[in-house]
Amino acid sequence: MNRPWIKFAGLVMVLIIASCSGPAQPPPANRGTAQPHRLPTTTTTTTTKPPSIKPLPSKDRGVVSAISLDDFFALQQSGMALIYDARAPFFYRLGHIPGAINLSRKQCDAAITARKSEIKAALAAGKTIIVYCTSITCPDAHAVAIHLADRGYPARIFPGGWEEWRSADLTN
Repeated sequence: MNRPWIKFAGLVMVLIIASCSGPAQPPPANRGTAQPHRLPTTTTTTTTKPPSIKPLPSKDRGVVSAISLDDFFALQQSGMALIYDARAPFFYRLGHIPGAINLSRKQCDAAITARKSEIKAALAAGKTIIVYCTSITCPDAHAVAIHLADRGYPARIFPGGWEEWRSADLTN
């Protein structure tokens, strides 16, 4: 039985997983021989933030916390949430939580700076900043929330992300 949708679903899952993981590791050189499983070695590289972006002292940083689906849904429906989708723009265009703004992890420093007035206005209006990504295994929402907190903005992370939202049949 030919089921082309299975191949498509598999491709979509590979793309989703790739969007949440780091750079691909090269395949092992000794593929044909049996080797015990070892964790890949990683090299650490230091990255520096642009000089204009300095984290606040810890007493001035925003708080990062999690939010449940029920609480998130209530805030989203009432219009009391500023929602950021931390996924790559490609996945955002495939579907996102209604009202969400794409603020991908890779461009979040520049986007947070550009959206400073939007963020301040939302907080002044009593809105909650909520960040989500693909699923509980995706680190992008946490990374964006940390960047927001470093600038003094409180942020809530919706850990279940797009997958939990879709599973709860809340896409429309």
